[in-house]
Amino acid sequence: MLQPIVSIILPIRNSADYLKECIDSILGQSLKAWELLAVDDHSTDSSFQILYELTQEDPRVKLLHNQGKGIVDALNTGTENAKSPLIARMDADDIMHEKRLEVQVEYLNQNQEIDLVSCRTEHFPTRQETMGYQHYVNWSNSIMDPREHELKRFIECPMAHPSVIFRKRLIHNYGGYLNGEFPEDYELWLRWFSRGVRMVKIPKVLLRWRDHKNRTSRIDPKYSTMAFQKIKSKYVKLLQEKTERWGNRKIFGWGAGHVARKFISLLINEGVALSALLDTDPKKIGKKFNNLPIISHAKLPKPKDAFVLILIGARDVRVQVADHLKAFGYQEGSDFIALS
Repeated sequence: MLQPIVSIILPIRNSADYLKECIDSILGQSLKAWELLAVDDHSTDSSFQILYELTQEDPRVKLLHNQGKGIVDALNTGTENAKSPLIARMDADDIMHEKRLEVQVEYLNQNQEIDLVSCRTEHFPTRQETMGYQHYVNWSNSIMDPREHELKRFIECPMAHPSVIFRKRLIHNYGGYLNGEFPEDYELWLRWFSRGVRMVKIPKVLLRWRDHKNRTSRIDPKYSTMAFQKIKSKYVKLLQEKTERWGNRKIFGWGAGHVARKFISLLINEGVALSALLDTDPKKIGKKFNNLPIISHAKLPKPKDAFVLILIGARDVRVQVADHLKAFGYQEGSDFIALS
């Protein structure tokens, strides 16, 4: 058996319907020096038996029992047992392109300053009820370099969890997956971003990312919109505390719609002291929300006096606001960031 160059972490829970396709895509990888750590999370279907039989045929496949319960404990069980300095994530309902491991591992070997590499994904199957995910995939596939990942991290999670390979040392340096009422992957990325970890996406589709009605992100409340907004608000406050970007400038929220109103309460609870809200709607201007005055965007101070949080859900409107701020002399990251 070859010494593994990369350790694939595959949490399993009642995944028999899709497991064969997933495993076949791993067995068919052009890079052969891998180990698969399949962590069974108390499955009640035939998933365990499928994987047990595979361990008898291929010594690269290891079947582990989740000593805890749930995906976070399963992921931590896998990473703790990994023998390689590189960790590849995979989900049991997804499919790898045959060169996925080869391409991503080679990139990390050639770019030592990068700690995590993702790839573009193909969302499938395409149906009307899954188009929300397709919009997200289109957006995620447009985020490429480390700077873009950093700037866009509070809009949405900039990469699909099962598409990443990262250096195991990140877990030792900054901690692994945490249990909580939040999406475990997004919290991990935000925490690593806060520590200066550099992430990049290869401009190739190397993963087929399956959507279905029982997908965890569809049915578990820790992947709800509110859960995402709560963890974003926590790390926005941390960003304010850890950097000098905001200085003594007043903090303005741009937007007074339903997305903004949810965020404002969360940000205030985290200790982000907003001075006012900006809006273009004359029906809202002059009113208050959470004791914050809603003022015209035309009254926005110069960048040296203000830091702006864009609190708008609609992608096209958010882009228009960002363009307006840039035209007014604001720089993304230094003078404003977008949340959604």
